[in-house]
Amino acid sequence: MKFVVGDMAITTVGMDGDDRAIEFQVTPDSEPEGTTRPGHFAIHRDHESGWEAARLTVDPDSGGIPVAAVEWAVEFAREYL
Repeated sequence: MKFVVGDMAITTVGMDGDDRAIEFQVTPDSEPEGTTRPGHFAIHRDHESGWEAARLTVDPDSGGIPVAAVEWAVEFAREYL
């Protein structure tokens, strides 16, 4: 799924089979495709530990990730994880 949030395009890249993680890719919506490296990160949650133990992981080869994208992704993940 692709969402436009402010001046960013946030795409859900995938979910693990147990619905414990969602991967996201974020790119500036105003930039032509391929001109900047997209940000790539995932939010993980263990159902037994709750949101206090949720984790954010960032791909080491990722481009920059706006904090607003992470805030949006956390709210999205709270609905689906």
